[in-house]
Parts: sequence; C-alpha cells; structure tokens
Amino acid sequence: MGDRFVATVAFAIVFAISGTALAAPRTIRGVVTEQGSPTPIEGASVLGERGDIAVTDLDGYFTIIIDDRDRELTIAASGFIARTIKVPRDDAVFRVELRAGSSGEVIEVSGRAPEETKPLSYALTADEIRVIPGAGNDILRAIQILPGVARIPYSFGGIVLRGMSPRDTAVFLDGIEVPLAFHFGGVTSFYPGGMLSDIKLTSGGFDASYGRAQGGLVTLATREPRRDRWRMGGSIGLLDSSVQFEGPLPGKGGIIVGLRRSYFDAVIDPFVEEDVPLPSYWDYQIRTSWGDPRKGGRISPMIFGSIDRVASDQISLTSTFLRLAAPMHRQWGPTTLHVVPWLGLNRLSFDDKEEGQQFARPTYPGGIRAELTRDVRWGHLRGGAELSSGYLAPTQVNFTDPEADEIRGTSTLAWTDIALWTEVRYKLDGERFALKPGVRAEVYGLTGELVVDPRLNIHQQLSPELTMRQSIGRYHQPPTPGDVDSESGNIELDSSYVDQLSLGVDAKLPHEITTSVTGFFHYGQQIGIRLRNPRPGGDAPEPNLGGLGPTFELLLEKQLGFAVYRENIGRSRSGGAEVMIKRNVGSWFTMLSYTFAISQRTDDPRATDISRTGTPWRPFELDQRHNLQIAVSKKLTNWRFGARLQVVSGNPYSPTTYDRLSGTVHQDPWGANLPTYVSLDLRADRRWRRCWGDINLYIDIQNVTNRGNIEGREFNFELGADEDIPGLPIIPFIGVEFLPTI
Repeated sequence: MGDRFVATVAFAIVFAISGTALAAPRTIRGVVTEQGSPTPIEGASVLGERGDIAVTDLDGYFTIIIDDRDRELTIAASGFIARTIKVPRDDAVFRVELRAGSSGEVIEVSGRAPEETKPLSYALTADEIRVIPGAGNDILRAIQILPGVARIPYSFGGIVLRGMSPRDTAVFLDGIEVPLAFHFGGVTSFYPGGMLSDIKLTSGGFDASYGRAQGGLVTLATREPRRDRWRMGGSIGLLDSSVQFEGPLPGKGGIIVGLRRSYFDAVIDPFVEEDVPLPSYWDYQIRTSWGDPRKGGRISPMIFGSIDRVASDQISLTSTFLRLAAPMHRQWGPTTLHVVPWLGLNRLSFDDKEEGQQFARPTYPGGIRAELTRDVRWGHLRGGAELSSGYLAPTQVNFTDPEADEIRGTSTLAWTDIALWTEVRYKLDGERFALKPGVRAEVYGLTGELVVDPRLNIHQQLSPELTMRQSIGRYHQPPTPGDVDSESGNIELDSSYVDQLSLGVDAKLPHEITTSVTGFFHYGQQIGIRLRNPRPGGDAPEPNLGGLGPTFELLLEKQLGFAVYRENIGRSRSGGAEVMIKRNVGSWFTMLSYTFAISQRTDDPRATDISRTGTPWRPFELDQRHNLQIAVSKKLTNWRFGARLQVVSGNPYSPTTYDRLSGTVHQDPWGANLPTYVSLDLRADRRWRRCWGDINLYIDIQNVTNRGNIEGREFNFELGADEDIPGLPIIPFIGVEFLPTI
C-alpha cells in the first residue's frame, strides 16, 4: 500500500481515538409481533440509521443501543414487509407490528457476519437457490453459479475458489468442521438446504475467527426447529428421496429430523454387469434446541452424518463421517458468547471379496470452539479460542488370501491444534468508514509449529449506493495426517501459507440492479509438492501433466486421506477479477457472473522439465481463464421457467504427438487447453398450494442441447493420437417436493 493510503488510515485512527462521538448512546427496548396478533416474530432485524443492529429473540424482544441523533429504526423479518418507524421518545418497551409479505428467506452467500467490514458478498434467497437451473435442487451446487467458483469436470464435487486447491477450502456447519461438502461424486451436498438458515461462501479474505485453511471457507448455519406444532415434508426424485419433520419437545424445546437415501444403485443395477461399481449414499440429521440466548442461554444438541458407498458384487469402498455436538449461545445485552464442543468419526474402508483383502482406517476428531463478542459504540471487540484434536487409529488390514500373510497395521497418530485470535472493529461516522484488524496465533500438533496470521479488512461507504472494500491477510494451513504418515509421508513436513489481497466495489444501480466487481491476488509459499520417497524402495510419483487423473486426485486426496511423500518447496499464485450483476424484481430473476482468473503452480525446482513459458511456473490443473454464468427465471402464476448458460474455458493438459517413423511418443507439458465448455440448462417448476403447505414439481434438464463437451484427452496407441473423453450428455432431474408452511 502506498504512503498516502497508510497516512490516511493512520489519520483516521488517531482522529477516532482522540475524539469520540459527541452524542450519547441510548438504549431502546421493544417487541416485534405479527400484525393484529400477539404472536412474536423471532429473528427480526432492527437497524439504526448509523449501522447499529439488533435481532429479536424467541419472544420477539430486542435491545438496541443507538446514537442519540438517530430518528428512525427499520425492522425487517423473513416473510414480512419491512417497516420504518420513528424512535420513541421515552424508554418504555414499545411494540412494532409487521404485516405478512412475499419476501423470501435470504440465504447469504458471503464472506462475513452481518456487518460491513468484509469482502464483497453475494446473496441469494432460498427460493432462488431452489429454482436455479442446473443445480439439481441442491444448495451447494447452486452456489457454483457465483463468481470465483471453478467448474469441476463431471460436476464431481469439491469447491475450488479463486484458483486454489479443493483441499484449501474448509467446510464448517455451526462451527463444526466436516471433512467434505458433497457426497462422493458431487451429486448432492451432505446437508439438506431445507434445514439450513444461512450459508456463507468466502472466496478469500475471511477474518481471524477461522484458520487451518489457506483458500476459502464455507460456513453453514442450521435453522431453529419450530416449537409450536409438528410439520412434515420431503422430496422424491430420480436419484434420492428425503423426509424431514419437526416439532416441539418437552421443556419448551424443539427438534428437527432429516433422512435422505439415494437409490440410483438399485434402479440401474439390473441393467449393468455385476462387476460394475455403483454409488449410493445416506445422510441423516437430528437437531434439537432449548432455551433463549437472552434468558439463560440456548443449547442445541445435534447429530449429523453421511455414508457414501461405491460397490459391486465383489468390491466395495465406503466413506463415513459422524458428528455429535452441543452448540451453546448466550447473550447479555451487547455481549455474546458462542461455545461449540463436538466429537466425530471419519472412517474409510475397502473390501475386495475376490482377492480376500480388507482394510479400514478410522479417525476420531474432536474439539471445542469459543467466541466472545462485545458490541460498543465505535464498533466491536471480538476474540476466541479453539482446540481441535484427532486420533488416527491403526489401519485394520486383513488379507485372507491363503497365499498371503495376515498383515495388521500398528501405527497411530494423535495431534492437538490450539488457536487464539482477536479482532477490533472501529467505525467512523456510522458505517462510512471502518477498519477491522485481527490476528490469529495457532500451534499445530502435527508439525509442532507456532504460526501467526495478521489480517485486515477495511471498507468505505462513498455514498448510499456505492461501497468500497479491501482485505489483506496471511493464511496458514497444516498438512493432513496422511502427509506426515511415518511410512509413506514426510514426518518433517511443515505447514504452507498463502498471502491474500482483494479490492472490491459494490453498487446499487437504477431499476433495482445490484452489481459488484472484485480484484484479487493470492501468493502461496511452502506448498507441499509430491517427490520421490527417499526411503529404501521409495517410489517416484508420476509426472503431473494435467488431465482427469491429477484433477480427481486433487478432489479426493483430502477426503480419502492419501498418504504421499511431499516437501515444502512449491509455490502457488492466482489473480483475477470477479463481476456480478443481479436483478430480482417482480416475476423476473436475472443474474450474470463472470470470473477472469489465472492460477499457476511450481513443481520440483530440481527437475529439468520447465514449462513452455520458459519459467518454473505451470498452469493449475483447474486453471480456467474465463468463466461466464447467466441465469434467467420467469414466474407465470403457478409455473416458473428458467434457463442457465455456462461458458467456461477448457482445463489445461499436455498434448501427445506420435512419430510413426521412429515409433516415439512425445508430450508437450501443459502445452494446450481443452475446448471451451458450453452448456445450456433448463428448468420448469409447477406449484400447487394446499392448506398444509405446497407441492412443487420440478424438471431440471442439464445440457439440454446434448452438446458433446470434452472433459479430457488421453493418448490412444492404436490411433497414434490423443482421444477425447466425452463429458456428460443430457441429464434430466425430475422430482416432487412437499414443502410445509413454516
């Protein structure tokens, strides 16, 4: 940053510290109810003119500290029409009634909590996510339409943000880290969208409250179960079916339960050979809740998990994870405390009946996360601590082949990561200017390192319609247990880190158009690079020349816990720009997102092969220079029709040439790109309204033109040339949803 910029920020800080607001703060208390009814509205937002905010509790009550110069308050709630009122002159508890309206629940796809000092955010309502064409009715697949999110071959799963590896993206649900966002193969996410209240996608620049991730962050928040009466809903589709029900529990509590099971394997099994592996999956969720954060606290015990299986009559591969947690939330006026203790199980098993081979590798993770926030007139103070532990049990290996000996793994691995973090948010003139410096210190149990990550977010509200934001910070990430395995990994491997910078602006244009532009640059060092294992008999890795093999390895290495030898000698860099334009007015929904990005890596600097650019830098396996997404949807009474167009640059690969005279094969490392990927998706929804809720029939057709996209190329010796690997053909997703009235 330039000297003038630093001087400006320094002046702002000195000015703010030397002269506090002249007006005295004032505490206002009220209750929000439905119009003409005493029914309280929980979760309504109450906003002051200068950025102060409060949220109503279970009984509809709120307390907000405002500037004495404030004259109006705005109250908004999901499913109700927002209302602006005059600030009452006395200090008595006052009542605000909201009229029911058509505004949908907003699920924010963003990088922060609801305050302005954050990277640019993208917001979609729950209804928009449900009807985005090509998403297959899944909330995490729907976010792939947003800027900065790379396209995955065959929609295989994984989240690639701003050119970073899938292993660099962390996924949290209610503060609990989970090992994967999607079921195996990327068909659907591990948690149903109908049980979520909020999903935030942070492409970069997240604050000090999260660590152990050097790329992006996905945080999901579950919604509170209803406590007044029982409700039941679900869905029936071509690939899976699900059921959900919720209702009251004794002690003024509530519970919501979900179960989903796929049956693609059962449907297709009669039409394929017995030795063809077929995928299947289960997921399950139980979430309870008792109490009120403002009246003694709220506790929300929960269980959720996933079972993924790929099996034939002889071979099966099963990946399982389970999480048990009891999040607690307590609020004392402007002070809020969140504590999340949790335990879990990750288990990968393989069974080959024909060869008589079996193995299973269980991991037992657990931890506790605590966060304390204190709102003050000039911003907030926030800090916390986190402990995350794990135990990698011995590999249970059994070879029953009579010609083989029985082998049992004896190695174990235990670790504990400890983190402390803090941040201060300071704002001037309401929300016109604010900065939020933070720092996170962590001790990694696997490597014994102490790392310190400073981070800074700044925003300037130039006008009510125009806001600028900047973020800069360092992000460390420890190796996985497989990376430091004593037999196949490197016990001396350390963490890697990425320095991130982003500059953005978002604007509200006429005709209710919102737009945003963000520039970003990431530079990573000490990246773990695969090398020959120096142990006796150690194998050298296959040269990374791109293609589907290395790409799928990137997507699966963290989930399956690959144990490979790496050293901290690699670097990474990615940069580009993101653009988003959105308009959602009346019966029309239109959104355009575009990402320009360049993502590169270095391999072993001691190797003699240099990329065709003459430098050690080569393209990232999922380096997609251009990514354009356009979605349009129109509602017609009980019908809604939509279309989505994807135009994405082809992934890089290494073309092969064959000299028939000499019989030699030559590959040009990273010398070409696959053809541009183009797909048109269509969706139609028909809704029937009933007294208990809605029935929604959806038809979601992906690649409706059946365009022959190419997902890879491999050399065919018989042809003496590269042969195309075709992408997915036209695929219809058809299903029925039963949506109870919330």
